[in-house]
Amino acid sequence: MIKKLITANLFMLLLQTVHAQNEFITIWKPNTSSHNLLNPVMPSTAGDGQIWFPGIGENYKIVWEEVGFPSHTGTMNDVISTERILIDFGTPLNPNAAEAKYRVKVSNGNGTFRQIKFGKNVISSSLIADIPVISTSGSTNKIVEIEQWGNIQWTSMNNAFAQCMNMELTATDSPDLSNVTDVSMMFNNAYNFKGAPSMANWDTSTIQNFKYMFGYISTPPIGFPLIESFNAPIGSWNLSSAEDLSYMFTRRKAFNQNLNNWNVSKVTNMAYMFAETQAYNQPMNNWNTSKVTNMTFMFHFNPAFNQPLDQWNTSNVINMGHMFHGCSAFNQTINVWNTSKVTDMNTMFTEATSFNQSLHSWNIPVLASGNNMFYNSGINCENYSNILYGWAHNPNTANNVFLQSLSPLTYSGAVAGERNILIGKGWTITGDSASECNFLGTLDIKNQRDKEEIYPNPATNFIFVKTSDAKNYTIFEQSGRIAARGILTNGEINIDFLTAGNYVLQINSKGKSQSFKFIKK
Repeated sequence: MIKKLITANLFMLLLQTVHAQNEFITIWKPNTSSHNLLNPVMPSTAGDGQIWFPGIGENYKIVWEEVGFPSHTGTMNDVISTERILIDFGTPLNPNAAEAKYRVKVSNGNGTFRQIKFGKNVISSSLIADIPVISTSGSTNKIVEIEQWGNIQWTSMNNAFAQCMNMELTATDSPDLSNVTDVSMMFNNAYNFKGAPSMANWDTSTIQNFKYMFGYISTPPIGFPLIESFNAPIGSWNLSSAEDLSYMFTRRKAFNQNLNNWNVSKVTNMAYMFAETQAYNQPMNNWNTSKVTNMTFMFHFNPAFNQPLDQWNTSNVINMGHMFHGCSAFNQTINVWNTSKVTDMNTMFTEATSFNQSLHSWNIPVLASGNNMFYNSGINCENYSNILYGWAHNPNTANNVFLQSLSPLTYSGAVAGERNILIGKGWTITGDSASECNFLGTLDIKNQRDKEEIYPNPATNFIFVKTSDAKNYTIFEQSGRIAARGILTNGEINIDFLTAGNYVLQINSKGKSQSFKFIKK
């Protein structure tokens, strides 16, 4: 008899344990508000001892108990809610009512519990950013912890914990996301959310939309004690279904996880993904970016990032505006990028003070805006001269590009003609200036084999031109001012009178002009 009783008790204990593991459990502090609600849409204000629980489901079950006082408990059966339900905990047993906490356990009961949604949002899109206009659908100011995910089969995590500014995750299990395609805004504006080690085990293989999952663009309320520490180990996530990663980590200043093994082959949108992340500086060169069309603001004002990106396939990217704006450490070779579809490079390298690379090979046939593209960047005279030369001599380079101010960039006078070619194509170029720099020899002259040859170079007294039909010549200084001109006799030009420096020799023959850079010693 005693043995049967023990067996029965063990069975009941096991049953209770299994049931407890099935519940979605959160902790609430209903008598203390951590912040004012943003655009609340609840039918009334939750008072002390009350919360608006933003659960969605039919005939599900809620059991609650006061933490530390298990005798103070309540049960709600067959709950039906399409947006939220009010839970009234009554008077706490905790003598310090302000510190009273309640454990809320949700299970399917006689039906299905499928979603929690603290926020609603409408995206206000502009030429610069997609800004969420958020309203609050639950007591974001009273939830403090996710303790267990349970076996709930979630159908969406869109806005699940948006605005939960002081909530932490302590659950060691993982949510069942097998039916979820949307985690956008999941922790948006959850400013002090720091994640948890258990997040490494989440199965995200079905999720398509990660937009604003952790990132935020609005500032915390005045006086809110911001503790920015989100840095969850999510580098092993399966992103094989992902299409939108825009704003995913925006302003998460502590985030610095290695994501190099992510499968991003279906992703089209990476706008603002690491904007203002401050610490992020991890390898990313394994990424397959062949379907990405939008990289605008991707690393905007990230002062730490400086990783190779030369293996990226950018053949479908349309927008690179502000991509490295303010990235003061970035200085990687990206001259091999395919930019043939890019229309916007506005402010792309502005304030990228370490960036000093030549982009002369970029093909920009449809570029429309390059406004302030290189303003206050680190590009030196040699590389900027290469850029001017490469773009001017590419017959596919777009017309009417607005570069505006390129201050304080300088270019070799040897490419003054190339700069004028671009201006002649309707480009607006201001703020740069001619300077002395060793440009000759830094770039192979395109189609040199089809041009006349000059020698020696550098030269001291004379330059000789290998030609049989050249008629006359003009020599230009670096500034573009004419230094000499004359009739070519026996292919010999006297340059003894020139001061030492870089020059351009223009030869006219058979109705065409050809230019050669040379150095006078």
